[in-house]
Amino acid sequence: MKDTQVVLQDLRERREWKLPYTAIEPPSAQAGRAEQGAAAQPEPSAPKPTREDFRRGDKVAFEDKYLQTVVGTVVRINERTATIDAGDGNTWRVGYALLRRVLDI
Repeated sequence: MKDTQVVLQDLRERREWKLPYTAIEPPSAQAGRAEQGAAAQPEPSAPKPTREDFRRGDKVAFEDKYLQTVVGTVVRINERTATIDAGDGNTWRVGYALLRRVLDI
């Protein structure tokens, strides 16, 4: 564990991933109940995010085409995409279904 990222290792396949803390999603409450011995039922698929779920200034994350997590700020809300400023001089136009909201801790 480092200040801004964590390294996850899969010992079976000898692979590892370096993830920023903002890319880690805590398990849902239903997953916790299933681990405690409750009857495991298939979780209904969560609705995909839409335009109404995001506002200018929201901090979001998504994966680029190389599966690298990009964290940035919404600077513009378009009809089908949001324009994201990654803070490193790059801007991205990303569909709402690919975005995840990031919580600053």
